[in-house]
Amino acid sequence: MKQGLKQRYITSAFILLAATVIVKIISAVYKIPLTNYIGATGRGYFTVAYNLCLPMHAITMGAFPIAVSKLVSRYEAKGDRLKIKALRKASKKLFFIVGIIGMAIMFAVSKPYADLISASPKSIYTILALLPSLFFCCLCACHRSFAEGFLDMKATAISQLIEAFFKMVFGLLLARLSMSYLYDIYIQFGTVMGKAVGSEEEALSAIYPLTSACAMLGVTLGSIAAYAFAGIYTNIKYNSILPKERADVKSAYSELLTFSAGLVGATVVQSISNFIDTASIQYCLSQCDGTALAVQYSASETDIYTYVLGIFAVALDFKNLIPAIVMALGVTAVPAVSTAFESGKDRFSLLLTSIFKYTVILSVCGGVLIALFYEDMLKLFYSGSNEDIVMNAGRLLFVFAVTSLPCAAASTSVYCAQALGYAKQTVLPFCVSAVVRVLLNFLLIQNVEINIMGSAISNFVGFSIILIWNMVIIRKKTNAKFDLTEIFIKPVVCAVLSYFVTSAIKHSIEMSISDMLVFVIGVMICLLSLVTLLILMNCISLREIKSIK
Repeated sequence: MKQGLKQRYITSAFILLAATVIVKIISAVYKIPLTNYIGATGRGYFTVAYNLCLPMHAITMGAFPIAVSKLVSRYEAKGDRLKIKALRKASKKLFFIVGIIGMAIMFAVSKPYADLISASPKSIYTILALLPSLFFCCLCACHRSFAEGFLDMKATAISQLIEAFFKMVFGLLLARLSMSYLYDIYIQFGTVMGKAVGSEEEALSAIYPLTSACAMLGVTLGSIAAYAFAGIYTNIKYNSILPKERADVKSAYSELLTFSAGLVGATVVQSISNFIDTASIQYCLSQCDGTALAVQYSASETDIYTYVLGIFAVALDFKNLIPAIVMALGVTAVPAVSTAFESGKDRFSLLLTSIFKYTVILSVCGGVLIALFYEDMLKLFYSGSNEDIVMNAGRLLFVFAVTSLPCAAASTSVYCAQALGYAKQTVLPFCVSAVVRVLLNFLLIQNVEINIMGSAISNFVGFSIILIWNMVIIRKKTNAKFDLTEIFIKPVVCAVLSYFVTSAIKHSIEMSISDMLVFVIGVMICLLSLVTLLILMNCISLREIKSIK
């Protein structure tokens, strides 16, 4: 072999991981000034729109891409490129149909969701602005997953970067222009979109949903640009290697649908469970006493529920960095795990242990950094414009950080189980997890003293169930041997030690130097101590790192 499967996996994962980190940096650059323009209330409208879109997005970006990637990798291993050509044509048709259906469903439920579940009727504008992106993301996923079947992550990585860049540039531009225009009209005429308003607070309440919708158009433009690149890339790179003979597209389409059936069922359950979870968070929050929430958050009672959702969204911006980065390992695992399973139990077990080990290492590294510097991060980005966000989001962000491990690692366990053909077996864990999360949401969030903080606790418990259950499924079905000490115990011990070492040094120097210098030095000490501990405990293999080319 030119390069071992494990090394190919690490190299591909590194490419996608690097791109994901850059995408998240771009997203931070985008969301932070965006929040400065539209405030926590405007971010609340974003959250409502994304929560509605995520279930359909998960199906189109989860089930069908996994099926395409898996089948392409299977037939590439067999050397049957005529079948790969057929799968490519069949997948284009399938993703087009799914994109249209998904967009239609989202349109049909948008107003009932905004009015009845989220208690935020004005979020309808943001939802409608997001609608077309679902269709173009679906078309883009068709090309990405085809390339991923060859363990080629460049199409996915670069298209993600393009999407993030377009979203940032046009999202911020449209948000700024719309905010300036609508606010100037209010100053001059005392109206917003032709309707008279009596105060600045009332004017901003009318402007924020419109500005949020304009900013959301940047997301749609980004998805169009990403689709265009992914299509051009795969056409240029792979058209020449596919045979000229006529392919049996009909049989490939049937095979794709058959293989996708279990994945779709599992992903639908997964999406519904996540939807119910987010919907229950919003519903339970709306049942809290609005006056008490306004006092607790030192905020206006007008749109208080949307405001708290905005605080929740800001905390998620930082917390979601961890699972988003870790997901690169899960996506890359699909073709690698599938191939390794055919090669022998020992090789398969070693690869699985490596995948889960590096998933946990990345998860605890992100969790430690956020737990140590959550307040510094919030101050860095929001102290100049939205001091209320710094004050209100800190405690929630810390709890998210210390409970992030299962939330990040669960996706890898699901990807691995589905890649091995056990999609149906992943349904029950999601159902149980959803029930537990919803029960905990109703128990905790409706307590006005806990409110949105309860979501962090329910997520920790729910995703722990998914992670453990799926690892048990893989163990029982494949007889793979997991080294739990290597996967969990060593990385967690290293993270805990690094946290206390960095915390002690941070407290000893913070009174004598500037906050920014404390932050920079603290991050360097944390990373250095964590990497040193991981190497000393043989968690990180220098040979594996050198294999990245």
